[in-house]
Amino acid sequence: MKKIRQMLLISALAVSTAACAPDRESDQSGATQEAGALPEELLVWAPDGEISAIEDQASRFTDETGINVRVVPFGQADQTEAIVLDGPAGKGPDLFFQPGVGNLAVQGLVQPMEVAQEILDTYSNGSLDALSYEGELYGLPAVVESLALYYNKELVPEAPETMEELEQIAESLTDDANDEFGFLYPVNDFYFSYPFMAGYGAYILGEEGEDAYDLEDVGLANEGGVQGASLIQGWFEKEYMPVGITMDVTNGLFSDGKVGAIINGPWARYDFEEALGENLGTAPLPQLDNGEYPQTFLGTKGWMLSAYSEHPEEATELAVYFTNEDSLKEYFESTGEIPANSAILASEEFLNNPILNGFAVQLERAKPFPNVAALSAVWQPMADALTFITQGDDVKETLEDGVSTIEQDIEMNYKQ
Repeated sequence: MKKIRQMLLISALAVSTAACAPDRESDQSGATQEAGALPEELLVWAPDGEISAIEDQASRFTDETGINVRVVPFGQADQTEAIVLDGPAGKGPDLFFQPGVGNLAVQGLVQPMEVAQEILDTYSNGSLDALSYEGELYGLPAVVESLALYYNKELVPEAPETMEELEQIAESLTDDANDEFGFLYPVNDFYFSYPFMAGYGAYILGEEGEDAYDLEDVGLANEGGVQGASLIQGWFEKEYMPVGITMDVTNGLFSDGKVGAIINGPWARYDFEEALGENLGTAPLPQLDNGEYPQTFLGTKGWMLSAYSEHPEEATELAVYFTNEDSLKEYFESTGEIPANSAILASEEFLNNPILNGFAVQLERAKPFPNVAALSAVWQPMADALTFITQGDDVKETLEDGVSTIEQDIEMNYKQ
C-alpha cells in the first residue's frame, strides 16, 4: 500500500500566527491548537461497506499525529437519527460520512469547518458547494458522482451520441418475451429520470442567487419538464421498456448480457467489469433533439463535522487527511468511487481510462442538488408521477399533480 505523504501545507497566515505564538502549533486544516493537548480519541462513523480503506488511513493518521482514531462502520441511512440521539449524550462521532448537508445543517447536527484556502482549492468543482449551507462549510468532499451510460460492446459496438441513436438501439435489440432490451434504467426513480427533464429546461427550485432558492418556484411541470417526461413516456408506448423495471433487475439483465445499454453510477463499475470484462464501456448520456444534454445530478459525499464534537480542530485535521490526494487515490482504488480532487480528475491516468472517461465528461454536465431541506419534499411525489406517466397517464396533468403535492409539503414543513 502506498505511503501516504505528509498532508498539504498550511496557509501563510496560519504559519505567521504560529510563529508569533510559540506555545501553539498549526494543524493541517489551517487552524491552530494547544501544543500537546491531544484528544484521547476521535470517533468516526464510516460507510459500512468501505471500512477497510478508512481504517488503514486512520491508523496512519494516528502514527503521524499521535491522535487515536476509532472507526465504526455505520450505514449512511441510519446516521442522522443516531446522531440526534447519541450526540447530546456525548456518544456520537466527531466525523461522519454523508451525501449533502442541507438537512443536517437545518437540524443543527453539524458545525462549520475552518480550512485553509490552499487546501480548499484542491477539491473538484462544485463539491464544496454541496457540503456548504448559507455560506458555511460543514464537511470536506471525498467522492463525487453522477450517472453515465454503461454499454455492452458485444451488443452495442459504439456508444450512441444522440438520443435518436439510443432509440435505434432500443428498437433493434428489444425482445421483451426473451428479457432482451436495448436500453433500460429504473425510470420510476426521479434521480435517474430527472436528467432528461432538466435537459429540456425543467428545474427543481428556481434560483435566487448563489446558494439561494425560491421555495415557491417548483419548475418540474414547466414546458421542459413536460417535454422530457413525454420522451420517457414514449419509450413505454414503443415497448422499449417494461413497466415497473427496478435497478436490481436492470443490473442483473445487463450483467447477463441481455441489455445493450443502461444508466447507472460509478458505484456499479466493479460489478459490471467482473461480469462483462473488456466488453464494458461507458459514455456520457446522449444528446437530446434540442441540442442540449441530459443534466444529471452532481452528488458529493464527504466527511461532516458533528455539532457535538468536542475536538473540532483535530476532527477537521482528520477530515483533511481523509480527503488529501493520496488518501483519495487509495480510496478510489479500493472502492471505484470517483475522488473529489481536481488533480486526480485532471490526470492522464483518469482521463485516458476507457471506463472512467464517460463519467469524466458527464461530471462536467452535472449540477449539484439544491442544497435546501425542502429537497426532501420532491422525491416521492415525482416517483409517483413517473409511475403514472409510464402507465400512460397524461404527462402534463400528472406532473402538475406532483408539483402540487410538493408545494403543499414545502408550505407545511419547510417555510419559516
